[in-house]
Amino acid sequence: MAREIDVRRRLPNDIAWIAGIACTGYTVLTILDRGVGVDAHAYWLAWRGPMYTTAPGTPDAYLYSPAFAQALWPLAQLPWPAFAAAFVIGTGLLLAWLVRPVGLRWAIPLWLCGLPEIVSGNIFIFMAACAVLGFRKPAFWVLPALTKVAPAVGPVWFLVRRQWRQLLVFVAVLGVIAGISYLASPELWQQWATFLVQHAAESAGPIGSAYMPPAIIRFPVGLALVIWGALGDRRWTVPVAMLLCTPVLWLGSLTLLAAIPRIRLDQGLTALPSLPERLRPTPV
Repeated sequence: MAREIDVRRRLPNDIAWIAGIACTGYTVLTILDRGVGVDAHAYWLAWRGPMYTTAPGTPDAYLYSPAFAQALWPLAQLPWPAFAAAFVIGTGLLLAWLVRPVGLRWAIPLWLCGLPEIVSGNIFIFMAACAVLGFRKPAFWVLPALTKVAPAVGPVWFLVRRQWRQLLVFVAVLGVIAGISYLASPELWQQWATFLVQHAAESAGPIGSAYMPPAIIRFPVGLALVIWGALGDRRWTVPVAMLLCTPVLWLGSLTLLAAIPRIRLDQGLTALPSLPERLRPTPV
């Protein structure tokens, strides 16, 4: 009986290792097929031609605000290999920081599960860090607000909990950054607004994965989840809601959930939820 319980206790970690090894293999195949930084290449390329002419879901499509491109402009002056290396190393280190609280036994396989996202050079890991830091420093929510837009659910949390100071800080920082960016390139902001309107209807379909519900269904569920979470101070609901509100879902989007261990730790909880009572060993 004790051996059976021990196997059941190990099973979640064994599954994590299997998933991590599978994601590592998938990453190797991706690198062989498309190279490193397939998403980051769009950020590097943004200033090397028209910014908003490539439709979502196609290679090198830049989808974010001009402010994000402007912030990356100095880094984008590097040769592409150096830019890609900086992005990949940065996201890899950040994911290691996010999962560190769970201990090496869990952190290593979870980090391996994030390899597809690290190698792609997308920003989900940065957004996960914003979810962790955004409870204390609301300005961090500006990153998701000026990139993927819909996953910026932090202000909803502040609104429901009547944390007016945090909400005001977010609005002020967002206004300042967006305002300066607009003054620098008003035509790019007009192009971005037109781009978003033209492609908004695509959210009614399953972009990114045909097996996921379309964004038009996920958005209300994510919004309801963060409201429910805010009413009971369930901070773990924030990265889950961000995942649900993400317009384009793929395997790398799941790295948003890497925010949960540090969020729990900041609340004085264990980084991982306790095992159910039935999986705990019983005295013999």
